[in-house]
Amino acid sequence: MLYFLRFEVHQPEGMPSKQFYEIWSREAEAALTGVRAGKVKALYKVSGRRTALAVVDAMDHDELDRPLAGSPIMRELGGSVEVEVLPIRPYENFAEEMKRVLAKM
Repeated sequence: MLYFLRFEVHQPEGMPSKQFYEIWSREAEAALTGVRAGKVKALYKVSGRRTALAVVDAMDHDELDRPLAGSPIMRELGGSVEVEVLPIRPYENFAEEMKRVLAKM
């Protein structure tokens, strides 16, 4: 099952920038490990924002939730990270489904 994830990362008030970027650097390495393992299918940083986007392949919600909860950025920044998760499917599958629906009309 594919999921689209959007991470909005906020620097906690009073946290030095160096500490904030050290945490994000550890997260970047962890995320790239997911890419190399084939679980993260696409990974992007939005230019000019503290936003990252990912497409992740997981068997179910539990398989998705475990690595998210254990990631450096979630462990160390927790409530300073907003995560939006959307289940997605290939558009080709949707297009085929529309053909079947129309054929029955």
